[in-house]
Amino acid sequence: MIMKLNINDRAALAIKNNTKRVEIRANKENSEHDYSKLRQNDIIEFTSNNLGVFYVKVKEVNCYDSLDELFILEGTRYVTLSINDEDITKLRKKCVYAIHIEYLYSENTVWEELYEKAKNVRNKKDISGMISSGGVSAAILTKDHNIYTGVCIDTASTLGMCAERNAIANMITNGESEIIKLVCIDSKGNVGLPCGACREYLMQLSKSSKNIEILKDIDSKEIVKLDELIPGWWGYDRV
Repeated sequence: MIMKLNINDRAALAIKNNTKRVEIRANKENSEHDYSKLRQNDIIEFTSNNLGVFYVKVKEVNCYDSLDELFILEGTRYVTLSINDEDITKLRKKCVYAIHIEYLYSENTVWEELYEKAKNVRNKKDISGMISSGGVSAAILTKDHNIYTGVCIDTASTLGMCAERNAIANMITNGESEIIKLVCIDSKGNVGLPCGACREYLMQLSKSSKNIEILKDIDSKEIVKLDELIPGWWGYDRV
């Protein structure tokens, strides 16, 4: 489930900076939002004036009889209130929800965030005398708003695996199969494009794969769609 909510800029920035990990909400009469229906791994799409649209994953939802009880049992370390004083007064006398959340990404900075995710796992090292890893890295964003990363594995034979395919394996292991964005970082630390084998691999994932956006340049944010890299693909009638 994806729930769409508005949030003030102070709270939004705190979520992005990981200093706010608990969102406090209460059901209101005639509201379209019922926080009791939120479950672990649901997605909340927040909108704020400055940050725009950004996404978080629900980790846990706890219900309390009052705001005071919530603060006693949850503490206040990762709570930045996104409501005004009048609403706080009302919440002291009604059931409130402590929604534990994990920041995923912002639509305005998604390419930078994917780039940093890929950059952070790129770390070339020798596994053995015949295998090395981490010279190339990749980050993918899925339709369900999750980010997965992978690094290349190079061997003394043809048994290695590209970073893109390792990221895909990570995604599939977690039950997903549809990608919407991809960033690759090559052995020199520059943004690169997937090889021919990875392009084919990506195309075979789903009917929507042709629309995967791939970053070409981090400064200009120039992108290319997958079907532009593999024109006249043979498998459209089978995927």
